[in-house]
Formats: sequence, structure tokens, C-alpha cells
Amino acid sequence: MLRTAVKSVLAQTCRDFECFVLDDGSTDDTPRVFREFSAEPALRLARFEDNRRQHARRNHAIRQARGRFVTFIDSDDIWLPERLEVFKRAIEARPEAGFWFSNAYVLREGRIVGTVFDPRRPIPEGRVPGWWAVGDSFLPYLTTNLAVRRDAFAEYGYFREDMRVLEDTELYARMLKSGLQVGVIREPLAVRRLHAEQITMEHRTAYRESLAALASGGLPESEFPARRRALALAAASFMVKSINPSQARQFLGEELGARRFFAPVYWGSFVPSVLLRAAKAARSSWLRRRYRPESASPAFRETLERIAPLLNQEKIPVR
Repeated sequence: MLRTAVKSVLAQTCRDFECFVLDDGSTDDTPRVFREFSAEPALRLARFEDNRRQHARRNHAIRQARGRFVTFIDSDDIWLPERLEVFKRAIEARPEAGFWFSNAYVLREGRIVGTVFDPRRPIPEGRVPGWWAVGDSFLPYLTTNLAVRRDAFAEYGYFREDMRVLEDTELYARMLKSGLQVGVIREPLAVRRLHAEQITMEHRTAYRESLAALASGGLPESEFPARRRALALAAASFMVKSINPSQARQFLGEELGARRFFAPVYWGSFVPSVLLRAAKAARSSWLRRRYRPESASPAFRETLERIAPLLNQEKIPVR
């Protein structure tokens, strides 16, 4: 997938960029992929023997970057060719905004199944409360779909390297609290891949770090109980979907006490794991049938056709 991600960057219509490709102590065949791109002048390849997680490596690249804005792509995502060009036009049209994010298509089960957010939904722009960066109720961004003014890192700080999961959310909460303005591009400019090989979310850690991000973003103390309950229920729901129902029950007991009995997800955690797995498999089958390329919307079908050559090189079938 790394090869596909890099090729999608090199295919950009806007050529005014430098790209850091960072190998965080991999133990697979990543060095061979690096060698394939060693002659590309736009790429700055760096391999690290030790694994320090993505936030440390992002900090490394940001400190060396020379561009006015920093943007990200994970190795399993794909940029559409016009991504950087559209971002650059938006940034030049509204120079007061320093935190930009776009929409993206979602690729799952070999299908384009939707977009990250409905382009018609209301999304706040300009100056917003910092804690709005936590969750997608207000700002439905993903780190791989955003661009941040580079000098904002020096001004407001970098990714916290003591956090494991939501170091990006915590940083953006700090930035927005300090006044960094938001800009939104509703057009899908990338493809976000969902697949079985992704790292399993550490749900308990994500919950704790979400609370830390809310504090960094200046959430009023009076609103903490309601937000904490909502985050606990969301974490438990992810645990159930990850086929860890007993973990969800224990977690809800620790965080909600007797109030857990009023949460549907608590009772859902008693569904046997074998039935949860069957439901997950049935959903995968339904997605493949529901989003067949021949019956997809024109935008979904066109996007799948655009990325099919890259996916086919990976030997990932477009079914």
C-alpha cells in the first residue's frame, strides 16, 4: 500500500511540494519499496531502525519541512491527482485560515461506499472553540485529509510524543483554542481505505486521550460529564464491534457505574461473540452487493476507475 500512496503523491497536478516518506522501524519489505523511489527528487526518504510511532516521525518531518503548509498521508490512503492544487487555491483565497481539511471517499471491501462527511452538512469555519476538534460532531476531519500552516506548530506546539492514539486530536484542540482559523473543502480529494490490516484502535487509551484533548481544547467544566458519558458509550460500541463484548461491559461498569444499565450498548454486549462475527461478515457481504461498481453513483464509479490501476498493481481486487 505504501507504493500506492507514494505514487498518488507523485501524480499530483501541483508540483510545488516536498514529500517526506518515513519508515518507522518496519520489519516488512518497506526498504525495497524505498529503493524503487530513491531517484525521485520530490521525495525525502528516511528509515529509522527503532519504532517511535507516527507522532514522533511527523514531528521529525515538520521540523525539517520548508513549505508554508504541512499535510499528511498515511501509507494506506490515496490522494486524487488534484488534491494539492485544490488545497493551494483554497489557502490562497483565504490566507487567514491556517487549519484546512477536505472531504474524502471511503474505500471498503473493494468498493467506494461513501464519503467521510456529507458535503451538504453545516460545518463551522473561522475561529471555533478548541474542543470542537474532538470527535466529528463539529469538524469531521481526518489527519490524512488536512493541511496546517507550518508556523502554527512552532507557535502552538507539536504532536505530544507521550500519547499513543489521539496525539493529533489533542494538538489540533490546542491550536484551535489558541485561535487558528478553520477552512473547509467539501470536495472529496482523497480515498480513505478501511481494511482488516489496519492497527486495532486502543479504545481505552483513545477514551482517556479524548478527555485530555477536551481539556486542552478548553471544554467548560460544566460540560465534561455529558461529554465523558458520550465518549464512554462510543468507546464501548467500538469494543463490541471489535468482538470484545466482555471488555465493553467491564469498561462501562468502570466508567458509568449503575448508569450503564440505561445504555443500549451495554445490553448489546451480551450478544454472543459468534453472532457478532456473523453480523460483521453479513455486513461485509451486504456492502459488496450494495456498492457494486456497475450500480454505483457516477462519482463513486469514476473514482474507483481512477484508482483501479494503482490497486491492481497491489493485486487487491476491484470486485
